[in-house]
Amino acid sequence: MKKLLCLLCLTLAFSLNACALDDDDKDKKEKEDKKEKVVKPKETLPICPQVAIVRDLEVIRDYGNEKPAPDQLVAQALMKSVDGQCEYQDNGVDIKFDLSFVAGKGPRLGGLHTSFPYFIAIVDPAGKIVRKERMTEEIGFSSDSKLTDRAESLHVFLPLPKEQRQQGPNYQVLTGFQLTKEQLEDSKTIE
Repeated sequence: MKKLLCLLCLTLAFSLNACALDDDDKDKKEKEDKKEKVVKPKETLPICPQVAIVRDLEVIRDYGNEKPAPDQLVAQALMKSVDGQCEYQDNGVDIKFDLSFVAGKGPRLGGLHTSFPYFIAIVDPAGKIVRKERMTEEIGFSSDSKLTDRAESLHVFLPLPKEQRQQGPNYQVLTGFQLTKEQLEDSKTIE
């Protein structure tokens, strides 16, 4: 009987030891799984360059060749908003944005169409214009409306070597109407 009891104790001891080994193996496996699940942080990309409308250049009024007066207005427009996003690439920053306009007919508009010149400029961290593109916004009115809304989807690419990408947020993409000297003075006098 003593032998049977000893044999039973010995078997129980081996079983407990095997369970302990199984628990140790499970702990090791769980730790290894956690190590594998740890995701290495991706390279954090800088925020996008600012895309903005130049405040003094957000309104344009066309009086033709006449002196600025309400009864001489051909048409006018306002840049309402700009909303953009960017994607950093190996050779630069791809910037896409939507520019919203509202335009109004004046009493001297002959027809249902007009156009307004505007620009998009990339400005470096020192405030120097790196590139400037002039564009024209074509506006069409319905026959029964004096106002119309428009939105343009635009795109610019800022060449920026990968080692300089941290400078990206220090650049700006600016837009505004391409005003004559007279239009600029007029925009400052009429609020």
